[in-house]
Parts: sequence; structure tokens; C-alpha cells
Amino acid sequence: MSILIIGADRISAIIPHLEEIGATRITHWPARNSKVAKNIIPGHVDAILFFTDFLHHTAARKLKSQAKQLGIPALYSRRNWSELAEQIHHLPR
Repeated sequence: MSILIIGADRISAIIPHLEEIGATRITHWPARNSKVAKNIIPGHVDAILFFTDFLHHTAARKLKSQAKQLGIPALYSRRNWSELAEQIHHLPR
């Protein structure tokens, strides 16, 4: 499973949890500024995690729309594994 993480500055604590559930490719886009909104979601991405505590509003809106158009499942959370754990187990594998 390939996961794109958008937002947050540091994700090192979450990477081992994602690998445990089968993530083989993890891409991280810090999104404090609006430049990230110009990025295009890669075709290999199976799911997107939006970490809302450090996420520029314009980037969030544009990337959320892009994910919806591509049919990629998206999860929203603060940078907190306990909040994500339940949601992430419902992702298609």
C-alpha cells in the first residue's frame, strides 16, 4: 500500500505504525504554505492522510478535491496515531 501524508512537520513516530499495517511506500508533503496546493497527487497513491494541525487551508481544499476526483480514500486527523488507528484499518488493502 502506498500512502501520501499531507501536513505535519515530523512524521517519524507514525511511520512504524503505517509499516505495520502494510504501507510499503510513504510519501510526505509538509503543507504549511500554499505552494503544496500546486502539487499533483501521484498515480501510485492508494490512500491519503491529511494531518490537519499543520495544513494550509488552500492546500487542503485543493488536494482534497483532487483526491475525490481520483477516487483515493482520504483520512483526516491531528498528528495522533490513536485518532487514526481506527480509521486506517477500514482502508482497502
